[in-house]
Formats: sequence, structure tokens, C-alpha cells
Amino acid sequence: MRWLHDRSIGQKFLISFGVILSLLALSLTALLVYLSRINSYVDRHKRITVPAIVTAATMQRSAYEMNLTLHLFLEQITKTDAADTLAGLGRHAEQIRSSLALYRSTHAARTHPILLGMLTQHQRLDLADQEDRAIARIDRILQELSTLWQTALAGPQSAGPAPSPVVKADGLIVELMNNLDQLVSAHRDIDVEMKVEGDLLLQQARLIALGLVAVLGLVITVIYISVNRQIAKPLQRLSVTADRVAHHDLTAQFESWPGRDEVGTLAASLSSMVTSLREQTAAIARKTKELEAFTYSVAHDLKGPLREIEGFSSLLEKRFADAGDAQTRHQIDAIRRSALRLTHMIDALLKYSRLEQQDLPRQRFNVLEMITTLITDRLSGLQGPRPKIHVALPFADLYGEPVSIRQAIANLLDNATKFSRHASPPTITIGGSRLERERILWIQDNGIGFDPAQCEKIFGLFERLHSPQEYEGTGVGLAIVKLVMDKHNGRVWVESTPEAGSTFYLAFPERAEPVVDRPTSRPHSTPA
Repeated sequence: MRWLHDRSIGQKFLISFGVILSLLALSLTALLVYLSRINSYVDRHKRITVPAIVTAATMQRSAYEMNLTLHLFLEQITKTDAADTLAGLGRHAEQIRSSLALYRSTHAARTHPILLGMLTQHQRLDLADQEDRAIARIDRILQELSTLWQTALAGPQSAGPAPSPVVKADGLIVELMNNLDQLVSAHRDIDVEMKVEGDLLLQQARLIALGLVAVLGLVITVIYISVNRQIAKPLQRLSVTADRVAHHDLTAQFESWPGRDEVGTLAASLSSMVTSLREQTAAIARKTKELEAFTYSVAHDLKGPLREIEGFSSLLEKRFADAGDAQTRHQIDAIRRSALRLTHMIDALLKYSRLEQQDLPRQRFNVLEMITTLITDRLSGLQGPRPKIHVALPFADLYGEPVSIRQAIANLLDNATKFSRHASPPTITIGGSRLERERILWIQDNGIGFDPAQCEKIFGLFERLHSPQEYEGTGVGLAIVKLVMDKHNGRVWVESTPEAGSTFYLAFPERAEPVVDRPTSRPHSTPA
């Protein structure tokens, strides 16, 4: 087993199938051998036993006819009948003699070594002796009968009582018939022994077949247990550990495998990979913490001067509000607005960084209620014309992390409000669709739209299609939307046409277990 343990998986399977095929070949060979022996038995039975009994029965019939002819002759005798009767008796005797010669040369037990060996094995040589004695006595009786009939034919033929040789033949014929009965009885007993031999061969063939099947089943069971223990179970444990690693559990340990087969090599490689991943993860975690600390430090350090710039620019703006010229007031206003915009960009960047580092635990929540609350919050502080918002979702529940999804929807709602404020009237539609594997939520506006070639670009960090003077913003909102969908293993895309509005789509993977949605509320709309 140690030698087998160190073989490769291919060699193990080759050895296992080789053993199974060898056993199958051995089983087939054994069955063929026993089938040939059974076939030989059937052939001997057809060629020896059955013809022997038929030949003996033929001799019995000739003897009966001889006896009948003799008795008819003894009961009604004429001079002419005596010669004919003796001739008929001679013919019957000759037929018996020919059949006996055929029996002795073809059907007798001692003329067949296999049949004699079978009787020897069964310790029934007495049947062969009985057969030999019956044959010898029948031959002797036939010789005496021939002598008697020749004597009777050579003597004077006259009417009256039957000649004494003929009367004496009656007793010999009775003895002949008795010996023929013994010959038939002996061969029937031999036939019984042959049937016993056939049953024994069949029983041995069954035992051999059952034994080989049992051995084959045992070998298959041993191979199954060995393969299960040396290949399947280790691979299953490796699979479980690999699944834990795939789900970011780097505390999982791949057990070492003592064999030098592919499983052992795989276990060693995976163990080395996990060790390397732990080291890299620890290094990345340290770098991330350092970068996070650096980001917060830089943000804090930048916000201080920016607050001072914004504060002093506000003071200067107030001082030159009446005395200064228009150009000076414009320059001071540009400084203050730039400082505020940079502050907002730093805040947005920190928000993006925090979201990127967070793990998002998911749950099922009411997204329809969330959207209704968002609309109320956003419209309450909105200055200028309010858009008309229609909500018609085919579902109420959504599976995900509520806070980040709220932030993504809020960013899209703010963008739709911002870029449709010059429309007449500004209109926003929130809808969705439910597919087999995901739920799609979309937000559509009738704003300015943009070139479809820019669809991928706008989800980049700090990517803007308009100047800050035209439309306010930091260029981080859509990047946050993209990050939220990536963390949910979802999709985000946009369809837009210049001067015809835009539609942003959020596709969330559907959870495995079915959830019964609440009834969809009536379309929600707000007046302009």
C-alpha cells in the first residue's frame, strides 16, 4: 500500500483497472473452461450413453422376437416350419451379435478413458465390471445358441416333438434376455453417474463464478475505499479549504499530504499559495492602513489652509463689497468658490476611500420606501424648479447593503435633478424590471444628455463632461455608484442621447431563496 500510495493518480487508476480487467479475464477463462467441460459432458452423453441404451434396447427387442419365434415354433411344429424357424432364430442371433460388437467397441465404459476415469473417481468401477460380465455372458450364450441351431439343422427333421437342441435353446434365450436386462441396467446406472457428474460440473461452475464475482466485488470495494481515502477525501478537504480561501478566509490551513502524487503536489502548491497570500495580504493591509492614515492626514492638513483661504476670502469679499471694483470682487469670489470646491472634492474623495475599504453586509430591505424617503429629503432643500418624479417599481424588496445603495441612488437622483433643471418641465422617472437572475433599477431624466461615446468615461474618478461653472459637482458621484455596484457583484451602465436625457441602470444579483414582494405601491409623483 505504501508503494501504491506514492504512485501518481494515473498510475493508481491504471493499476486498479488492470487488476479488475485481470480478474474479469480470469473469470471468463474459468467459465469457458467449465463450459467446455460441460459441453464435453453433453457430447459424451449424446455419443455414448444414449446410443448405448438404444443399442441395448435393440438387442432386447431382437431377443424378445427370438423368444417369441421359438415359442410359436414349440406350440405348432411342422417339418417345413422347423427350417424356417431355425433360420429366423439365426438371423435374430446375428442381429444381436452385430449390436453387441458395436456396443463393445463404441459404447462400453472401458473403451472410453474419460468415462472410465469418471467411474473411478466416483468409485463405481463395479458398473464397468457388471457391464463386462453381461457382455461376456451374452457373447457366450450367442455362441451356444449358434451351436445348438447348427446341430438341430444337421439332424433329421421329422414331425412330432421338437428336437432337444431347440428345447434347450429356450432356456438359453431366457438367460440371454436376463443378461441383456443387466447390461441395460448397468448402463442406466452409468448414465445416472454421468448425470451426477454433469450436476457436479454445473455446481462447480456456479461456485467458481460466485467466487470470482465475490473476489471481483471485494477488489472493487478495496479499490473504491482506497481511491476514496487517497484521492476523493483529500480532494474534498482541499476543495473545502480552497473555498474558504476564495471567501477571503486566509486562516484556513491546507493539510499536508504525505504521498508524492498529484494530490500531494496540489496540497503543497496550495499551502505555499496561501502562505504567500497571507504575506501579501498582511503587506497590503499595512500599506492600506498607512495610505488611509496618510489620506486622512493630508485631507486634514489640506482642509486647514482651505478653511483659512475660504474664511479670509469671505472677509475680503465683505470688505470690497462696496469699495472695491468689480474685477477685484470677481477674483475674490473665484478664490472662495475654488476653495469650497476643493473642500468638497476632498470630502468626496474621503467618502470614496471609506466606501472602498468597507465590507458591505447584505440584507433584504424595502427599496421602495428608501426611494420615497430620498425624494422627500432631496426635494425639501432644493432651490429652483422642482422636477416631476414618477416612481413605478415592479418590486419593493431588494437584496444588498442599504446604506451604500442609498448613497448610489441619491447620487443618481442628484445628477438627474441637476442636469434636467433646464428642461421644461424637468421630469425624472424611476422604474425597474425583474429578471430570473437579477433585479434592475433605472433612473431616467429628460435633461441635457451626452455623447454615447462617453458612457464608460463618466464612471471614472474625477471624470467630468462639463466645467464647474456650468454644472457644480466633484466628479466622484458616479465613481461611487460604480464602486457600490462592483461591491454588490452587480452592473451599472447608462444610455444617453444629447439633448434627449439619460437613463442610468443598476442591476443587482438576485438572491437564491425566493422572497414574496409586497404589493407595488401606486406610481409616486411630485408636482413641479
